[in-house]
Order: sequence, then C-alpha cells, then structure tokens
Amino acid sequence: MSEFIGWLSQYLGIDKTPTATIMVSLTVFGLGILTNETIKAIVGFRERKTTRKIVRRNYLIFRDYLFDQAKALRDFKSLLTAKSGPNFNAYVLPCAALDNYKDISYKNSFKAFFSGLENIILLGKNNRIVAFDNLYNSLSIIRIEQERMFPIIANFQVEATAIIVKLNRSLDNAFEATADVNMKLRNQPSSYDLTEWLDVRRKFYENYFAQGDPEDLNDVKDYFLAIIDIETKDKRPLDLIMDEKDFFYYRKKVHQAIGDIDVLHKLVNNTQAYCMIVSKKFDSTAHQLVSLYQPLFGKKI
Repeated sequence: MSEFIGWLSQYLGIDKTPTATIMVSLTVFGLGILTNETIKAIVGFRERKTTRKIVRRNYLIFRDYLFDQAKALRDFKSLLTAKSGPNFNAYVLPCAALDNYKDISYKNSFKAFFSGLENIILLGKNNRIVAFDNLYNSLSIIRIEQERMFPIIANFQVEATAIIVKLNRSLDNAFEATADVNMKLRNQPSSYDLTEWLDVRRKFYENYFAQGDPEDLNDVKDYFLAIIDIETKDKRPLDLIMDEKDFFYYRKKVHQAIGDIDVLHKLVNNTQAYCMIVSKKFDSTAHQLVSLYQPLFGKKI
C-alpha cells in the first residue's frame, strides 16, 4: 500500500502525507457509496419481494371471488321465476382484491415482477408478461362488468314488482270477464249447441285449475288462449249476450292479461340469460387466472 502511495505521490507531484489523506478520503467515500447502494438494493429487493407476495395473495382472493360470484349468479338465476325473485343483494359478493390492487398500483406491481437483479435472468419472461397483462386486463373487465351488472340485475325486482301489480289487475279483469260470459250464457235458453259449447269451456277450466291456481303462469296463458280459440271457431254464443263493442272490450281484457304474462316472462328470461352470460364470463376469467398462475409466480397453485 505504501509503495502505491509513493508511486501516486510521485505521479501527482505532491508529498506522501496529503496523498495518503486523499486516498483515505476517496476510499471512505467509495465505501459509503457502495454501502448506500447495497442498502438501497437490499431494501428494493425486499420491497419487490413483499409486493410480489401481496400481488400473489390478492391474485388468489380475486380468483376465488370470481368462482364464488359466478356460482352466486347461477344460484340467483335458478331461483328467478315469474312468481318470485330472490333478494339480489344476498347474491352480491365483496371482493377486497379489486380495491387492494388499486392501492398497490400497476407501477409498483410491474417493478416487482420485471425490475431488480432477481428478475434480470428470468426464464419464461414473455409468459410472465402475458400473465401479468392478463391479470390487469381481468381486473379492468370485472370492474366494468360489476358497474354494469349490479344495477341491471338489482333493478329486476323494481321492474318485476311494477309488472306484477299490473298483471294481477289484468288477470282479475280477464277472469271476471270470462266468468261473466259463462254466467250470462247459462241464463240463455238451453240448446244442444250452447250446452256443448259451455261444456268445452268448463273442461278447459277444470284441466287448468283442478288443483287450484296453477303455479306456472304459462298454464294461465294457455287457458286464455284455449278460450280465445273456441270463441274464434264458434262466436255465435257470444253474439247472444254482447254486441261488437262489448266483444271488443271483452277480448281486450283477455289479451291484456296474456300480454302482461308475456312481459313478465320476457323480463325473467332476459334477466336469467344475462345472469348466465355474466356467470360464464366470471368463470372463464377465473380459469384464465388459474392457467397463468405458474408463469406469473413461478410456482403451481
């Protein structure tokens, strides 16, 4: 070391003492920089490692949420009928991972997986990039789907309630109108054709209402359609008790009930179909996360 200081002193043209002082200062300065950079590298490594652990934990939470929410939507769809609908709020599941990923930020996550010495030599880096992009693409898709899904499905109960109120009123009017026809015709002079015509109507009623009010509104609709069919084939009995104006308003009541049944069924069918579409989207997104877990984290689930 003294020989080096002597050579450096001679090279710089100064005494050995100041040369040694300069050497000590430079050495301390260099060691300080090296120590500082080493500490920064260690801290950065630990931060990236911690971030990867947090991303991984929330990845699994997100995956489980998708599977659970998909099943909840299928359950909601199976319980959805024209006569009743479950409370959708009971089938809306929370997902803390969606908020957690906002707190982590895309920038910090990207650094954790693609910067630092531990990520320089990385086999399957392209696959990791694909898996990473898929994660954040999935988060974006599900956030949008949630914002769109919950109001649409939750609004079912509001729409269904209004339709059912209207349907109950139209059903009362239609049943009252068809019952009035029976009563008025039975007060008419008896004839073979009239008796046979009334018997056919009575059999329709017995077929559909023998066990009380049918559970399926389609049975009620079929009953009204059967009544319309027999009256269309032979309208003569109706001509005995009503003129064309009365007949128009009578038929209007029956058709109104049929139309309201169709409106309710359409709402139920559309909501059920939407539930299945969203459920399948959640399921497929979850399966993608499962398949890309190993490329992203370097281990199996």
